[in-house]
Amino acid sequence: MISKAHNNRGFSLIELIVTVAIIGILAGIGTVMYLRELPLYRLKDATRLLFSDIQSARICALRNGAPCTLEQFPTNGNGYRIVQNGTVLKTIDLGGFTGVSFGSLNADAPAPDSGTFTSNQLVIQPSGIASTGNFYLKDNRNPADGRRIAVNAAGRPIISSWDSSTSTYK
Repeated sequence: MISKAHNNRGFSLIELIVTVAIIGILAGIGTVMYLRELPLYRLKDATRLLFSDIQSARICALRNGAPCTLEQFPTNGNGYRIVQNGTVLKTIDLGGFTGVSFGSLNADAPAPDSGTFTSNQLVIQPSGIASTGNFYLKDNRNPADGRRIAVNAAGRPIISSWDSSTSTYK
């Protein structure tokens, strides 16, 4: 007598449904967490871009031996450009960073759509010396998130985050 061995390998339909359901639940949780953090990621990216552009303007002034200016556009609150010898080297619109705009979260700071630079211009001399002041970026969707980029006299930018518990930048 020859008996047939049953092939018990594989998955049942119930096991497959449970596995797909677990994967779906995990994907849903991950998506919600990602979407919740997305505005903060955009704020950090915009801050890094402005920080990098300040450094680029300083390098440009040192390399070319001519003042370089980073001009903020307070009228629309979301743009700036780098200018040297009357030539626009770069123009940035923060509109690509949805929900991010110039503005301070500190009520004691100047106008909410500008930084503290004279005429909204950071001027870096060929020696690297810069006008001092601050740029403020905020997340319009979450008032607890903000960044300040302070530029010292040596033209070096320093990033600080808004501390909502003490209402100061640290």
